[in-house]
Amino acid sequence: MKLYNPVSTLPSYNPLTLLSAGGLTTHHNFKLADTPDLSGKVAVITGGQSGIGREITAQLLLHGISKVYILARSASKYQDAISEWVNQKGLKRSDVERRTEFVPCDLGSVKDVARASNELLSKLDRLDILFNNAATLATPDYSLSPDGIESVFAIIHVGHFVLTNILLPLIERTAATFGGARIVDSNSSLHMACLELDLTLLKSPKPTKSLVLLDSAWRYARAKLAVLMFTRELAKRLQKKGVSNVYVNSFFPGNISTDAYETWKLFLGNFIGSAFKSAVRAAGQTVEDGAASALFLATSKDVEVKDIKGKYFVPIAAESKPSLLSENKDLQKNVWYWTDHQVTEVLGKGWQDVAELPIHRPMGHG
Repeated sequence: MKLYNPVSTLPSYNPLTLLSAGGLTTHHNFKLADTPDLSGKVAVITGGQSGIGREITAQLLLHGISKVYILARSASKYQDAISEWVNQKGLKRSDVERRTEFVPCDLGSVKDVARASNELLSKLDRLDILFNNAATLATPDYSLSPDGIESVFAIIHVGHFVLTNILLPLIERTAATFGGARIVDSNSSLHMACLELDLTLLKSPKPTKSLVLLDSAWRYARAKLAVLMFTRELAKRLQKKGVSNVYVNSFFPGNISTDAYETWKLFLGNFIGSAFKSAVRAAGQTVEDGAASALFLATSKDVEVKDIKGKYFVPIAAESKPSLLSENKDLQKNVWYWTDHQVTEVLGKGWQDVAELPIHRPMGHG
């Protein structure tokens, strides 16, 4: 088993492909109004209280979702989100509080993700949609997670790896009972900036690149590359074991001027950082655009009809070609094996196993 396999590939794209993949052009293949009625369905979303996740959650609520479980660290941001959904989206507070539930979770800690995942399993009878959405900012600070993994990689990739694998039996059962289920992984066009993936560097006690800005952006790109590889490997594994109606895909929401862009002030100073954020606001996509791609992958019948699995999408709901490195099948497997090995060191062997769900248990929304 090759756990540590540095691979370097220089991708080659034509200019139109790069414009599309980078979100510099916007397709219009899906509208939020096209979202079908979601009554009876249950969703879990990481980071559903802020940024793109806040808009995704709002759209789920507007289209009748029975329950949304929001995994995040900040309960105060969840309360802020409720106020926004009530004041700006026209939802009733009592309805939002009934149909959403906050589950505290630190995605950077394998043990805490496992705890939150098992808490969800104790509440849920079905899980139709899993949004692996949360991320962390690319900051100048370099740190390791409680498990000794570079923190950006731990939060963006490892945490979601644990969450998905623990919830996967429930997702598969939901798909078998109700005809289908979806896993939607948020990604970034910046994954193309990672031209090599040396797994041995993920536990380095110090930064790999000399320039702070370069190292921070590269670490973020590396984590997003791993997410894309996870999307593809999971789709293949599901297909191999005969699970044909769980649809896992990845999407880039676009260049959207959310609070995440505040981090550029740390690198470029307040003036240039603010100007950069304003430029993104003027030329990029909206949060609604970003949410639309997520809702397409999570709800559209086209995903089932066209059997869309393991694919990468850009705004709005347009399939795109990711980096060549992300398509390296050996490295996809190595990333999976490496991550599983790290999690096993923390949680022990068989960490993915959960008690079998009762056969005759009614499938409600928890």
